[in-house]
Amino acid sequence: MDTSREDSLTQTAKEDIGRPDERYKIIAENTSDTIVLVDHQAVVRYVSPSLQLISGYRIEEYEGLDAFDIIHPDDRQRVRSLYVQAIHSKKPVDTEYRIVHAKGHVVHVEARVKPVQGSDGNVLYVVAVVRDVTKRKKTEELLENILDNVNAAVWSADKDFNRYTFCSESIKKISGIPREEILFHPIRLHDHIHPEDSAILMGEVKAKLDLGIPVSQEFRFIHVEGETRWGRLIVHPTVDHAGAIERLDGIILDITEKKRSELALEESEQRYKSLFENNLDGVFSIELNHFYFVNANRAFEKITGITLNQLPDRCFLGLIYDEDHAAVYETLFQVIQQRESRDLECRLAYPRPGEKIVSITFVPIFLSGKLNGIHGIVKDITKRKNDERELIKSEERYKALQQSLNRFSSDLANVMKVSDLENRLIEEVKAVLQVTSASIEEVPKRQEPAAGDGREIWIQIGEKQQPIYLRIKAEQPLLKIEIEWLETAVRYVTILYDNLHLLEDLMKRLEDTVAKNETPRWMLRLLFKLSEKERSSLSSDLHDSVLQDLIIWYRKLESLRSSRHFESDTAAELIQIEEGLLDAIHQIRITCNELRPPFLLKMGLVESLKSLFAYTRMFSNYEIEFSAEQLDTALNEEQILGVYRIVQELLNNASKHSKARKVTMALIGTKDQLSFSYSDDGIGMDLSALAGSFQHMGIAGIEKRVLSLEGRVEFHSAPGQGFHVAIQFPHTIS
Repeated sequence: MDTSREDSLTQTAKEDIGRPDERYKIIAENTSDTIVLVDHQAVVRYVSPSLQLISGYRIEEYEGLDAFDIIHPDDRQRVRSLYVQAIHSKKPVDTEYRIVHAKGHVVHVEARVKPVQGSDGNVLYVVAVVRDVTKRKKTEELLENILDNVNAAVWSADKDFNRYTFCSESIKKISGIPREEILFHPIRLHDHIHPEDSAILMGEVKAKLDLGIPVSQEFRFIHVEGETRWGRLIVHPTVDHAGAIERLDGIILDITEKKRSELALEESEQRYKSLFENNLDGVFSIELNHFYFVNANRAFEKITGITLNQLPDRCFLGLIYDEDHAAVYETLFQVIQQRESRDLECRLAYPRPGEKIVSITFVPIFLSGKLNGIHGIVKDITKRKNDERELIKSEERYKALQQSLNRFSSDLANVMKVSDLENRLIEEVKAVLQVTSASIEEVPKRQEPAAGDGREIWIQIGEKQQPIYLRIKAEQPLLKIEIEWLETAVRYVTILYDNLHLLEDLMKRLEDTVAKNETPRWMLRLLFKLSEKERSSLSSDLHDSVLQDLIIWYRKLESLRSSRHFESDTAAELIQIEEGLLDAIHQIRITCNELRPPFLLKMGLVESLKSLFAYTRMFSNYEIEFSAEQLDTALNEEQILGVYRIVQELLNNASKHSKARKVTMALIGTKDQLSFSYSDDGIGMDLSALAGSFQHMGIAGIEKRVLSLEGRVEFHSAPGQGFHVAIQFPHTIS
């Protein structure tokens, strides 16, 4: 190029640059930041060429438009508000927002919005300097993702924590406080820190930071109610060229899970130690080379008889009975080879007299995945094993005694005389207990026999003019289960003895009365009262003695069977005994309920009958319809029992004889009397043909029951016309 021409152009450029407007134009059009000039209506009046690099729009496309048109819709209103704020406050405003590129993608920018005032102080224009920060935003998002994944937050603050210059969004996940709140109100973070830890951070930790010492401190968050979360604060002070602290850069790590694991491990160790030392079972540890003891608890000392100070350098196998060494060694070998727990029973070489049988559970101990030793849990099962032997030994005896009791109790139902009862008891005692002799003795009062040596037994069974005793002589003392059998058998007899004695006397008087063709109502009432008393006593005794004994034996047997493994034949027989006991328990409960219906007087007649009908429906094939009206007057105990027994007898007849499909009953109370009616649609009967055999049908019993209550009864029936009963009772009985 011609040198003179080059000098001329340079001079021109210098002259142009020398003009202020020209200099500003050159700067605006060549800076990488975009400069936008807008008026009061937010209309773009000038924009620098770098706009196209940021937004993709040409200058001529943007000038004259609303400055907010290219801003992302979600940010538009916020930026417009800041624009208005800058005009009113006449102060610069910094902000970040997104713009929509001409090609459709989003660009992140930051801008400083500054109002330009005229000579009169009014705002003429607003100048915005806009910078593309998309790359920085993506980097920050990447950092946030990383921090989220590692549960950490990064921040930077001045040396006094008065202002945060940076804080990652992940701070909210860790502390529960939004990033914006922490940026503008730094002290809020301490509201979510445990008061004790906050004092440490503000005291000891801050003192170290003031000296320029980096710190690492654990603390607790309490922002979640009812939950404590843990964080680790790591802070590094940054100093300037003069050595003064310029800022503090830090990271907060969420170490809650790690802390919980540490606390759980510590708690587990404490629990293990407590369980080891305070366990009621013996617990010990042995090493693998020679099976020497490592440690043991006090219960082990008590079970084995070996004091803890005798255990060091002592082999575990030395405590085992010689004949059981092979089984114990084989079990230990299996634990080592298969790395699984094993159980066995063995005998100890006990230093004291007597056999000591124990159950031992061997558990492998692992350290870093490697077998390190073996734990042992020892239980003294000597008593249980002896009980098992005794049980198995006496199993057949128990079966025989149980069968005898069942047969004996069944036979007593047919005994009607005191003499027959005494003879039946002696018969059974001799047959079952194989004693030398058994007899019934009448002993004067205050001359009761003294307790023998177990070979001669006296048991009172009743009383006439003097107490009546059963006297037994045996060659050797009876076994425990034989004594229990004898007590149960005598209890059955005692229940009947006095009543039979009284009934014999009454029957004699009644026979005399009947011979005179008299049927006194008081006698009938007395007999029914005695019958109910006998039923009640028998029910109570069966429930409180026999039933409870059976339940206890059942539970003992169930506990024994479930606590250890029996041979299959023995286990099957034990299960069979259990089932037999359950059947006996169930049958006795049914018998007790029939002898004395529970809550009869407490529930009242109507509710008790409804309960009876509900039970009957489960086993009958006919429908029961029942109604009760105007029962305002309270019934006495005799009336309630009388009506209830009559209904029981009628239902029994319906189940056994009538073949009815429907039974209808009604109770109606009036001012003077109580009426009861019964009807069924069964096969009926010829009452005239059966007049002499009513007692076999239960009808005579109903007649006598009604007569004892001073009532009237009418029976109506014919073949194919069902069976009908009408009864009336007065409310008061003389």
